[in-house]
Amino acid sequence: MKKSDFLEIEKKYLEGRKRPENITIGSFVWEIVGRCGDNDYHPAVVKSVNLDEDYVEVIDVSDNNKEKKYTYFVTESELIKEGFTEETIKEDYKKYEGIIKKVLQN
Repeated sequence: MKKSDFLEIEKKYLEGRKRPENITIGSFVWEIVGRCGDNDYHPAVVKSVNLDEDYVEVIDVSDNNKEKKYTYFVTESELIKEGFTEETIKEDYKKYEGIIKKVLQN
């Protein structure tokens, strides 16, 4: 393997690692659900982050507070890039602050 190929692989790996490392317990991630050419975004509170296997365990507040494991989701910064406002995200935090407190206490 050429050194340049190795460095490119290493760069992609390290960039991919930054995403889950920046997710914190008690923050939100959103599951994307496709709907007839459009997307719905379902919020979930992060309970834990598994860096080795690249998934988060969450409480899905849009599905009766069921505990789930997400491997495909968007973060706050990614949701803003999709066109959502910070105000919309703040509303989710306020709406589900009780669940967030429970997660942070555990």
